Amino acid sequence: MTGRASARLACRFTELVQNTLKNSRAFHTSRELHSAAGKGHSLLRGGRPRRSFFYVPAYKDRYIEKSLGSNADCIVLDLEDGVAQSRKDSARQNIQGLLQRLHREGYKQGENKAAELCVRVNHEGWTEEDAWGDHKSPKAPSDILDKDLDLLALPEAENITIVLPKTNSPEDISRIHKVISAKRHAQRGKASAGGRPQPVIALFETPRAIINVGEFLRSKVRMEAIVFAAEDYCASMGIPRGYDLSNMLFARSAVVNLCKALGITPIDMVCQNIRDQKALEEECLRASYMGFEGKQVVHPDQIDIVNSRFLPLKEEVEHSRKILAAVRENPKKGAFELEGKMLDKPVFRKADDICTIQQKIDEYEANRFVK
Repeated sequence: MTGRASARLACRFTELVQNTLKNSRAFHTSRELHSAAGKGHSLLRGGRPRRSFFYVPAYKDRYIEKSLGSNADCIVLDLEDGVAQSRKDSARQNIQGLLQRLHREGYKQGENKAAELCVRVNHEGWTEEDAWGDHKSPKAPSDILDKDLDLLALPEAENITIVLPKTNSPEDISRIHKVISAKRHAQRGKASAGGRPQPVIALFETPRAIINVGEFLRSKVRMEAIVFAAEDYCASMGIPRGYDLSNMLFARSAVVNLCKALGITPIDMVCQNIRDQKALEEECLRASYMGFEGKQVVHPDQIDIVNSRFLPLKEEVEHSRKILAAVRENPKKGAFELEGKMLDKPVFRKADDICTIQQKIDEYEANRFVK
């Protein structure tokens, strides 16, 4: 793609987002839209930390137990790519065993009770026949996905976050919710089917997902976060994963902009160089600069590095505290000079945001493990 063509595509995307926001049901007044735009980080809008999104192949109990002692913000028990077909059933059994243990006994001493516990389901498509005899119901899931959803419909799984691969439209999410609701109804009766839908984190892995950002903005379907999956995206585009990542800039920017508009967490791709700390730090720096708030992790050694790189810099926090102290000393001034620079309301707001984010992370870390 030439630079001129890329610029035209970026302009077209900007127009699409602006027009969608103008007509979106999510923001009904200009005041609400301005308020949302002023709170860029999801932690400032009621979200939770999702800096490290750690995939754990669920076919080994040992992997699951070790993950519970990690510093990961999100522990993603994987039933999809990290598990061979022959081990899917044992992986489900391991997850069910963990959920039953947590439901019965809670977390043990030293376990990461603050982490968001997630399950990544398989994406094997849907059958053509209507489900449960209702023409308005979603199509029935394939056998492999159906077994995953049986697990997630259990009472012990109600607080588990679903990680949904190949999310291309809001309908993909609502379809999962409808199937789980129907399964709960079949298991436990009508009252159990009408509860709050389980939280969903969507994986954007295809060009269709990127092009459909307008649908997600207009939809009432709720997502907690969006994860950009580079490997499948590159495969579906027929492009290599370039060293400088420039061939994914448009797609990654689309994910960040959509998340910021919705007030949810954007999570960046995996760093393939699991032994190269410098490469990981560089990817984290670039991702944070773009607006991502976390990164997918496939090895325990990556967790602490990722967590530390998706925090405000120490220098930022110290400078922000100076700004807020100066604001308190000059309550009647709309703008003033500090250390040779003119500061005004947007700068004050940014400083307050940085300090608030740091405070929320500090509180989260202080209560991470069972003592």
